[in-house]
Amino acid sequence: MTYNSILPFLKSIVLILLGTMLFSCENDLSAIKALKVDENTPISTTYNMTMVYTDSGKLMMKMESPEVNQYLNDDDYLEMPKGINLIFYDSTKQVRSSLKADYAINYTKTKIMEAQNNVVAVNAQGQQLYTERLIWDQNKHLIYTNNKVRVVTEGKILFGDGLEADETFEKWVITNPSGDIEFNQSEFSDTITQ
Repeated sequence: MTYNSILPFLKSIVLILLGTMLFSCENDLSAIKALKVDENTPISTTYNMTMVYTDSGKLMMKMESPEVNQYLNDDDYLEMPKGINLIFYDSTKQVRSSLKADYAINYTKTKIMEAQNNVVAVNAQGQQLYTERLIWDQNKHLIYTNNKVRVVTEGKILFGDGLEADETFEKWVITNPSGDIEFNQSEFSDTITQ
């Protein structure tokens, strides 16, 4: 066989293969729709998760949650529907503060985490914050709430209509405080600052 006699044979095989491919490709719309991801359905779910955050090899934070759902949409987020436990460490691996809640959602793009339902934050001094909703702005390194708060500190209980604090809950301000409060008359204002 010469090259000229093989060439028409090869062209025929290529044409048959192309024809078969063109006619065998059919779009089944129901199959395509079934592949579409619903933005209300998590793309992944992790159970009994422990996540450790480090900076330059130093332990900074540990997060534990019984269930973490990841969603990808306009507001990518992680949802912890069964609660969260966060522990923050200093450079010597000592606990700086902790936060627990029955529910949490962390928006990954804006770096805002919202903890809800039975929220408890504790700082290194043992002061305890109780509220039903707390926002952690990771960019500004702040925690805050406009919900009712109760702070237990040095045998005293303070109440208020909100709170703003650094993310370690070491320096904090209660809005419209009430409760067992000691104050100097000349320094009295409508907030309590720690």
